[in-house]
Amino acid sequence: MTRVVTTLEEAKAALDYFNGFHDGFIKTLSVISHDVFEARGVQASSARLDLEIIFAHYNYQQDTRPADQRITARFFEVMDLSVDFSGQLHEWSVYEMFIADARRVLEEGREEACLKAALVQSRLMDNREWQRHEDVSFTFRRAEFVEV
Repeated sequence: MTRVVTTLEEAKAALDYFNGFHDGFIKTLSVISHDVFEARGVQASSARLDLEIIFAHYNYQQDTRPADQRITARFFEVMDLSVDFSGQLHEWSVYEMFIADARRVLEEGREEACLKAALVQSRLMDNREWQRHEDVSFTFRRAEFVEV
């Protein structure tokens, strides 16, 4: 099943279905550039990125899915990408993914409406207190969530 997301309502429905990927983890994170070389030393920049995240996940629709379900999330026309993983083993599980309405500035200085996604994970501070941290965040225009 594929869930297409272009609005906040569609995003909320998709994330509700997947329980925000809570207690899953990122299996693959790929950044796809659409730039090309036109000739030796001549790069054509598209200013366009796409992002693909494959989640390993199990805890939505209790007892009806395998323990190692894979969900491919593809995000199109990505900007404002920020990745800040701690790299600590005990901080790898996803706490939640959220998506909100946003605005972003394009190269020409004009603004456009878009969606912002953030992947939140828990970090252990000073070996005693857990805090939520946006480990991955970005803006996008359209997304697809595919159960593999």
